[in-house]
Amino acid sequence: MGFIINDRTFFCNVTEKDMEYIETGEIVTVFGIRGEVKVYPWADYPGFLEEFDTFYLSEGKKGYVRMKAENVRVQKNMVIIKFAGTDTVEAARGLVGRTVYLDRDEIELEDGTYFVVDLIGCEVIEDSTGKSLGRVESVDNYGANDVYTVKDGNGKEFLFPAVDEFIVSTDIEEKKIRVRIIEGMLDED
Repeated sequence: MGFIINDRTFFCNVTEKDMEYIETGEIVTVFGIRGEVKVYPWADYPGFLEEFDTFYLSEGKKGYVRMKAENVRVQKNMVIIKFAGTDTVEAARGLVGRTVYLDRDEIELEDGTYFVVDLIGCEVIEDSTGKSLGRVESVDNYGANDVYTVKDGNGKEFLFPAVDEFIVSTDIEEKKIRVRIIEGMLDED
């Protein structure tokens, strides 16, 4: 999972031990002969990465290494980054396979958007009855909109469309999402 900017959720992955770094993609290959790398972005909108000039690369179990970008551009659905100090094909080749991160504090979210890691674990509550339906286990996007996988206390899972018609409110601080249920939405076998 990466991150997607849309009207409901800002998709992301984050490591449990270092919540301040958000996974944004993976360096998949070298690009050209000047030390550039091609990044497969975990975003629907790769151009989002053009807004940043500082990235963090995975550094094994040590954590992260800070990398300044001299140039960031989008080519088709990939992001081409030229990191300062990476001036040869050989230097760039040494970065292939590494995960690219952003500092969470450097990302400004628009109103109504959230980090997926903040949505995971939120209690989903039916607004009219106050009944708990379970907790968000994952957030996916199948094209039209985000979909929350919600698991109840008995281990039963259901998919919930994260659209304005059904989401009443999201309170990240309280870890609660209030929803509106319509007939047939919850498959009661």
